[in-house]
Amino acid sequence: MEYPEIFIDPDLQLFNLSGRYTISRTREGLLLQAWIEAEIESQCSRCLDLFRAKVSTDFEELYVFGNRVQEELDEEVVPEDGYIDLGKPIRDYLLLDLPMNLICKQDCKGICVECGINLNLQICEHTDRRIIFD
Repeated sequence: MEYPEIFIDPDLQLFNLSGRYTISRTREGLLLQAWIEAEIESQCSRCLDLFRAKVSTDFEELYVFGNRVQEELDEEVVPEDGYIDLGKPIRDYLLLDLPMNLICKQDCKGICVECGINLNLQICEHTDRRIIFD
């Protein structure tokens, strides 16, 4: 699958979504295996600028047939109409694999703790007292 831009309810805007998935029939139900990669609009933890962070995930999800007993509480049931909405698991697994502290680039200098200037764009007189990120 490939989408240049897609919104997944209720709150996730994705850019350049691409991925592969297979659905296999098992004795218990349908097994979804997926690999997804996308970009998410985010804010850098160091300089506070907005940027698009790449995030990827791979996961498996079992959808049990309705006439079978669910052995685990986290298993989904195959819908009556047979259509599985991939938006929910894609959203959940991408958000789980999203790093807590996203940075716009590896050598981001952050902001000055004294005056708040973005040190990637300009230098201030407080530069020698700033936090160094290694």
